[in-house]
Amino acid sequence: MNADGKSNAFDGQATHVVQAGTIYGGVNNGQNSLPAPRQLPRAATCFTDRADPMAQLSELAMAENEIVLISGPAGVGKSALAVFWAHSVKQQFPDGQLYVNLRGYDRLAPLPPEEVLHGFLSALGMPADRMPGDLSAMSALFRSLIDGKRLLLVADNAGSSDQVRPLLPASPVCFTVVTSRNRLSSLTAVDGATHLPVRPLDTPHAVELFSRLSGHRDTDGATQLVLRCGRLPLTVRMAARLASSDASLMTLLEELTSGNDRLEALSALDEELEVRSVFSWSYEQLPPATARAFRLLSLHAGPDFSVPAAAALTGLSETDTLRVLRRLTAVNMLEETGERRYAYHDLLRDYAREQAAAEESRQDRAHALKRELSFYLRMADAADRVLVPERQHVPLDRGGYQGKALFTDPAAALRWCDAELSSLVPAVQQAVELGLDEVAWKLPVALVYFLRSRRHNIYRLELSTTAVEASRRLRDRWAEAWSLICLGGAESDLERHEDALVHFTEALRVSQDINDRRWEARSTYNVAWTLRLMGRYEEALHRQREALVIRQETGDRRGESISLSEIGALELNLGRPAQAYAEYERALVAARETVDLSAEAKSLHGLGDVCKTQGHTSDAIGWYEQAVLVRRRVGDMPGLARSLVALGRLLAAVGRAAVAQEALVEAAEVLDTLHDPTAEDVRRFLAGHFGQAKENPREPRSDTDG
Repeated sequence: MNADGKSNAFDGQATHVVQAGTIYGGVNNGQNSLPAPRQLPRAATCFTDRADPMAQLSELAMAENEIVLISGPAGVGKSALAVFWAHSVKQQFPDGQLYVNLRGYDRLAPLPPEEVLHGFLSALGMPADRMPGDLSAMSALFRSLIDGKRLLLVADNAGSSDQVRPLLPASPVCFTVVTSRNRLSSLTAVDGATHLPVRPLDTPHAVELFSRLSGHRDTDGATQLVLRCGRLPLTVRMAARLASSDASLMTLLEELTSGNDRLEALSALDEELEVRSVFSWSYEQLPPATARAFRLLSLHAGPDFSVPAAAALTGLSETDTLRVLRRLTAVNMLEETGERRYAYHDLLRDYAREQAAAEESRQDRAHALKRELSFYLRMADAADRVLVPERQHVPLDRGGYQGKALFTDPAAALRWCDAELSSLVPAVQQAVELGLDEVAWKLPVALVYFLRSRRHNIYRLELSTTAVEASRRLRDRWAEAWSLICLGGAESDLERHEDALVHFTEALRVSQDINDRRWEARSTYNVAWTLRLMGRYEEALHRQREALVIRQETGDRRGESISLSEIGALELNLGRPAQAYAEYERALVAARETVDLSAEAKSLHGLGDVCKTQGHTSDAIGWYEQAVLVRRRVGDMPGLARSLVALGRLLAAVGRAAVAQEALVEAAEVLDTLHDPTAEDVRRFLAGHFGQAKENPREPRSDTDG
């Protein structure tokens, strides 16, 4: 153990965007069997009046390593054009299509290039435990993996050239399309991008789009309406939805014009006023309860939201919430982005936020957010308890959201965390802004294990820093010690070991100040753990023994097992296998006493490592066999794969071919489920010993790793 720790709804913006951590697909890079990525969102329906830019894009795609920047005002159809064209030519890019919404113009912060590359590298088959933490290294690795590949990359909704530049391929056969409301002059001047501006629809094509969507054939009335909509595909589509009744367009125009002169704004030069007017037409026809839900949902921090999160925000039951969401989707004021997940178009979200500010009191807005933040904290804690039941968990009060927060198994907990990550990160900042520092430190701590297992190191560092700051504002020294340990763990995984050592030492000082012996032991353990990672084995061993003494004095048998196992690893690092064996044996006894199966499996595997080092092959096989049984029982799939590989290699070495093959085949299958390319190494080992090719696999990461 180590530190505790957009599509057919609107033509102006493609939906079903891929956020960081949810980029799907893969590429056959010769090291795995993942399919080529096909990440394009669904193309817009009734696409019209873009023949010229479509032809320009097709012509530019023939050039070497071309970059095209599609720019234009909000709602003009930039994303729809890029996605529609990409679908039309995707057969020309047999090695795949990568897509990401960069959130350049969004209430959320722009998507960091590190997270985009994390998703792209995952799609290209790079396992999480080999993911670089540095932007330059990630960018270089990305370029290496796609070198020589005929790939299409669509970087949608960019906010700046710097956001795009690390993503640009170097391969001459790749083609990149960038969309932005900004001209991104640096991208054209420095990187040689070709600028392709997109303008509002010509009036005849806007009328055609309106008529096809609404069913109206009154050309004169449609012409007046689309002109008042500014001929933006987004607003034309919304107007068509409003006009899809049997009423004449002239009657509709009179109704919309009377009273508040709302259509006058559509003839102004201010595009935002035009959009706001059209949105008001639909908004004012909503039933009161639905209109209030439309307002409150805009307070959500992430790009989309689930039904339970929406229920927490609105204060409705999940059944009533789903009914409201479907009603809003039916009138194109929300769009369904996935199974029981919904999102605003970006302009509609801005409008909804305006209405929330105007019609909801500050207190009501704060209460809605507190309900959602409470929901997220309880769900994150429930996931943490399923993923790592043996670790300490954040204390929760009985107030706030009282919905169910249960997961049937670790896989379900991971799926929820993956889906909600892009909302959980900004939710922590919302907690800070609302002065909810209890949530601001507890939510990051509850997410630490998930973030580490998924190698979201940038988010983990950011959230752990926030947790430390929040705990200090609360003057909660106990929370501060825990948060400092989480921060040190994030820094250590980013290989910032000096920084990690500083924060672990700081956690130790806080623990001693508050006379909390358990936190003192954990802090000392993590200081020792970091020293081992820095290669300072003797110092690490001395500090780890200090941690062991404290755990023995406080009766923390589980912690004692963890420290003993780490001491065993250090003794083995120092070339003292006999001492290592003794420490692992003691760790095993303590793990079994406390029924900590994960610690038991680690001790068993460690004993196997020691026996292998000493040349006691038969004994090593026995320990690895026991580790396999326990890890299969506890569902530790990465650990199971490591133990199976170690077991299989030793069995092969002593000539027990049948059982060796059985273990190694199972290991390869487990690694496949983890999308770990070392599965191919195992298969090469199998071929080398039992087949044709002869190549030894890389050594999998040892259980003794922190």
